[in-house]
Amino acid sequence: MAFKTLLIDESEFIDFQLYGVASGYTNSPQLIYHINRIFETQFCRSEDLDVLIEEKLTYFPVYEWEDFDSQVCYHIIKNSAYTLNNQQDFGNLATLFEVTPFLIGQFKEYNYLLRVSGEFAEEIPFTENSFIQKITKLDTEKIKHIGRLIF
Repeated sequence: MAFKTLLIDESEFIDFQLYGVASGYTNSPQLIYHINRIFETQFCRSEDLDVLIEEKLTYFPVYEWEDFDSQVCYHIIKNSAYTLNNQQDFGNLATLFEVTPFLIGQFKEYNYLLRVSGEFAEEIPFTENSFIQKITKLDTEKIKHIGRLIF
């Protein structure tokens, strides 16, 4: 039986803007609570983004808000993965040195990513303040693993 390979150009599916968000909050529900309260947004938890990285299935929390007035959809994705509490071998020293994988490893300085899609996606719904230290627009053409954000 012959297998066929379908090559897809990822750039055709990139219909969003991407921002890096550096926050003092490492706990994503805490960040989302403050963003919703201060900026009057309505982010809520959606399904995790499941990505296979180095032959391990990793999970990234995703929060979504669709602004119906401006027809823009926002996703806040935690850049570092969490793992499910499987029964780990605590006697194995290798488990002490496991590194948490990043969704976009090029931008480890940002602990969250903001994905903005829609027709009028010119503005983001929040700004830098006491709990968001830095927001930077990222060039999607220079990101190695941009395919991880196509969903």
